[in-house]
Amino acid sequence: MQVMARAVRVEDTRNGRALNDNGYVGSPLRAVPKSEPVTIGKLYPRNAAIFCEGETGRGAYVLRTGRVKISISSADGKKLIMRLARPGDVLGLYAGLTGRAYEATAEMVEDGRVEFISRDGLLRLMRGERSFGLDLVQVLSQQFSESVEHARLLMLSESAVEKLSRLILKWSSDFGERQAEGVYLRNLLTQEEIAQIIGASRETVTRLFSALKRKQIIHVNGHGMLIRNRAALASLAQSTA
Repeated sequence: MQVMARAVRVEDTRNGRALNDNGYVGSPLRAVPKSEPVTIGKLYPRNAAIFCEGETGRGAYVLRTGRVKISISSADGKKLIMRLARPGDVLGLYAGLTGRAYEATAEMVEDGRVEFISRDGLLRLMRGERSFGLDLVQVLSQQFSESVEHARLLMLSESAVEKLSRLILKWSSDFGERQAEGVYLRNLLTQEEIAQIIGASRETVTRLFSALKRKQIIHVNGHGMLIRNRAALASLAQSTA
């Protein structure tokens, strides 16, 4: 079993240092003012675990830079990656608020910086800042919507090519860089990890990528992929019709 690296350096951001220009921790938790000494920032290396499934929730985390994969595991070690978090996303909020166990593992895909807000800090801000409580409701609603979207990807897509096409389209919207030739998407996960997201084997994912390249829908190099024909990819994503 791979041992996940832990954070290697701590950067204290109490009293508002290193927060963004508007004085808050960051979207969508906009109601954390500079004057509140509630956040602690850490720099995490690639493959570091922010928290692990089953650990008691001590608070919530706001991803500032980098990307994080959120995954769950079965008793026999099978892993399912639920989603990729991007800067501004809140991680572990339900467990952080309730003190229950984290329901998933959050692991860095690349080096990044994360803000931690303790449970006591969350509850204090909820009592003192009405807008903060409203922000938390929005975050929980968004996370529920993303869970439904992932269930739809797994359960309502009839083929692996449809699942993969939908995933690439989502990533292109969330992480893609528009270029003259199409949308460029740098490597986020390995093919094995992509297989864990769509519930397929790695061999199936390799075969599907090869087919998309032959059809010139995508171009792949060592650093990422270029989506050349988004319309064709969208057509594959709707192939159940």
